[in-house]
Amino acid sequence: MQSGLDSKVLKDVSRSFYLSLRFLPKSFRPAASVGYLLARISDTFADATIWSIQERRDYLESYRRSILEGGEFCFSGSLDGLPEGEAILLKHIGNCQEALSHLPQVEQEAIKKVVGTITEGQKWDLVRFDGSGIVSLSSQKELRNYTYQVAGCVGEFWTEIGFETISDFARASSAQMNEWGRLYGHSLQLINIIRDAPEDWANGRCYLPGVREQRDLMTQRDPWIQEALECLEAAESYSNALNGKRLRFATLLPALIGKETLLRLQDSSWDEWRQKVKVSRSKVRQLMIEAVRFAL
Repeated sequence: MQSGLDSKVLKDVSRSFYLSLRFLPKSFRPAASVGYLLARISDTFADATIWSIQERRDYLESYRRSILEGGEFCFSGSLDGLPEGEAILLKHIGNCQEALSHLPQVEQEAIKKVVGTITEGQKWDLVRFDGSGIVSLSSQKELRNYTYQVAGCVGEFWTEIGFETISDFARASSAQMNEWGRLYGHSLQLINIIRDAPEDWANGRCYLPGVREQRDLMTQRDPWIQEALECLEAAESYSNALNGKRLRFATLLPALIGKETLLRLQDSSWDEWRQKVKVSRSKVRQLMIEAVRFAL
């Protein structure tokens, strides 16, 4: 990847991931950076309401094919209305794809696999919620399948890249690390879903199964908060099994931020929830210190 591109773009699109990335071992960093940026590009195509649903589907499918089959993706759409970080990211699609081509073949294949799974989930999302009124998921299985496609598979990717690039990556088996990694990813996506539920409801979609009225959101969020908290225990197990202080720190930090977000969500009123629950920068610094203590 071009000098400075990864740090500049990553910092703009994800503050928490950028904090973690800086502490990853050098051998792990390139594949993690490229995989993350490519996934965030597809995320932008899937979520950006400046484009119609059909435009988003078309962009996502063309982008998906360019990653899985090779070839440059030529994006000519308007960036007006996108957040600055995402606009910068889309301007560098070609650089990100070039960076992918420079990685070792096994890392390229791992990235293609995870981006393919993520984009499949994003395509499903655009079709599933294309309707009038409030469209809700119908079952817990439907939600869990979705969280695997867009996040649980990332835990598997992280594990695959780790064992490939670091000789003494973990003290647990790859099968066990994959299981913990899937649960870790599931919990992080659940946090996003719960945090964004009021905004999603206002836009006509609800990922929490069985919700029929807005007032039900407050009661239905609690079991999913508990599930996310329980799955974050797998994140600690995953991090604890890793060899290397820097790797343990970088892997645990998102879980600590996620747990703090869940605790704030748990205590939030409807008005607080609707205004978006966030973890302050000062609290993130405290969590970084906690992650350092854990890593040591």
